[in-house]
Amino acid sequence: METRRADPISARPARAVPRPEAEPVLLGCHPGAGTSTLRVLLDAPWDLGAVRPDQVRVATFGRPLVLVTRDDAIEHAVEVTQRITGGGTPVAALVVVASGGAESPGAAAQLAALADRVGRVVRFPTVSRLQRTPLDEAAGVRLPKRARTALDDIRAACATPTAARAVALSAEGVFHPGPRP
Repeated sequence: METRRADPISARPARAVPRPEAEPVLLGCHPGAGTSTLRVLLDAPWDLGAVRPDQVRVATFGRPLVLVTRDDAIEHAVEVTQRITGGGTPVAALVVVASGGAESPGAAAQLAALADRVGRVVRFPTVSRLQRTPLDEAAGVRLPKRARTALDDIRAACATPTAARAVALSAEGVFHPGPRP
């Protein structure tokens, strides 16, 4: 249940305060996947950057894990998803960011094969205005309906009971997001 809290410093309207268990932890399947932009658009505090080559698990401390990939790197995303879920970390969503180029052959079949490993596959469209906007101004970009729908789909995936079942992992070699900023 979200609560609303007024901002006592300014005249800004009250905004929803997210439940910690619904705050997504974003992890890129490769550098340049789009995790930082999605962090800004989702107003999420956890951007872990790109997965390490030896990384098998991610400690999310009960928060839903969202993997991010470009549509021209699906093969790599499949390998990372299998490695992370095989290590015991549940994945609430795999976000496929459109690069504006051609999707690799067989990408749809590869994504379908991941359906049982992730809560939801979400396709985020190319938004040319985002590509021309500095990261710190991305939240002010007016998004097309398909992009807003994709963000809503990510939020919905993070709020599902499957995502809430994610457990805090603390074994050696696990990347910990640390305290909330």
